[in-house]
Amino acid sequence: MSVVSNIIKMFIGIVVLVVGLVWYSGIPGLFVGNLDKLFDLLRATIGLFLLFVGLIVAWMGYDDYKMDKEMAQEDKKE
Repeated sequence: MSVVSNIIKMFIGIVVLVVGLVWYSGIPGLFVGNLDKLFDLLRATIGLFLLFVGLIVAWMGYDDYKMDKEMAQEDKKE
């Protein structure tokens, strides 16, 4: 994998993580009116899902980046 694709993965993961945090925090104006319990449950579930998916994608991108960097250093030694 290239460094650019790893950086793109990390960026996508961070964006999804931020969207999950914004969704979960309940910004005023985003959800207006009386919300029933089902909608509240869905909102909380979707926010946590986005938060964890973003964290996992960013971690995988960072791990791929580290592995590519280590492999490049090993290739230089040979």
